[in-house]
Amino acid sequence: MTTRNSTTLLIGDLLREYGVLGLRIGEAFAGRHAMEHVDLRALTIISQAERDGEPETVRGLRERLGLSSGGTTLVVDRLERAGHVQRARDPHDRRVVRLTITPDGAATGRRYFGGLATGLAAVAAGFADDELDTVRRFLAGVVTMTGEHLADIAAADQRE
Repeated sequence: MTTRNSTTLLIGDLLREYGVLGLRIGEAFAGRHAMEHVDLRALTIISQAERDGEPETVRGLRERLGLSSGGTTLVVDRLERAGHVQRARDPHDRRVVRLTITPDGAATGRRYFGGLATGLAAVAAGFADDELDTVRRFLAGVVTMTGEHLADIAAADQRE
């Protein structure tokens, strides 16, 4: 086996281990806050959309979660009742409902996940800017490839 193949396998192992650790952290957060794991996925999607400057729509959330309309409504209802998110009509198109994290929801997330952000910054401090850009490009490729794989699985499931 070449060094490159060996390194690629090691990276795959590390990504899987990171994924498992991420799931465990998410499960611990969800359990502590009496949430379903899908609720945490929804919060993550809603939060990222806000950071990107475009609050998530209910329809977009449904598509990204892969749930039915009714299933998405149940998730949003639970998150809203818990005080983590709020619904608001889009000011430019009243038919569109946008989802945003409430101040309490954001504070809860910071209390639980803030240490990860601090730790990530500390790990990144040990890398030069060009190294970080390489890591970013690699992870962006992994995310794209994984999303395409998931879409292939979904398409195969629909054909069966």
